[in-house]
Amino acid sequence: MSETTRPPRFSPRTLRWVLIGSLALNVLIIGAVVSTFCISHFDGPPHQQGFKSPPLLGFARTLPRERSDIVRQKVADAQPGLETARRGIRDARAAVRAALSAEPFDQAKFDAALDGIVEADTKEARAKATLFADTVHELTPQERIQLHEWLDKRRPNR
Repeated sequence: MSETTRPPRFSPRTLRWVLIGSLALNVLIIGAVVSTFCISHFDGPPHQQGFKSPPLLGFARTLPRERSDIVRQKVADAQPGLETARRGIRDARAAVRAALSAEPFDQAKFDAALDGIVEADTKEARAKATLFADTVHELTPQERIQLHEWLDKRRPNR
């Protein structure tokens, strides 16, 4: 008896395209996993992070309801001032971009626009510090210790 050989199930050309497709799918999946890992562990530059809620709101979650409401109210009351400060920073950056692209270039105007960014950043930092100080003033001594420990745990490693 002679054995009959069956023809291959896939031609070499079809098999090659299947392998290329499989490789492409693997690269896509590995890329997605790696990018998810990178995005979740590295926040990126500050301009890409967007606005984060003040740390005081995170701390407020650890307090009893009535004490938490005091902190939340302080933050809510300060939001219009903080938004005004953020708007000032955006406007100052727009002024720098305008001075940078102006023809003819005016160095004095560009320097003044850069000083405007520094002033706007300072105003925002002052508004945040004032919010923090006013809120801490409302806390009990035990809550201030708790806030210190809470902030210390969340401090980035440097």
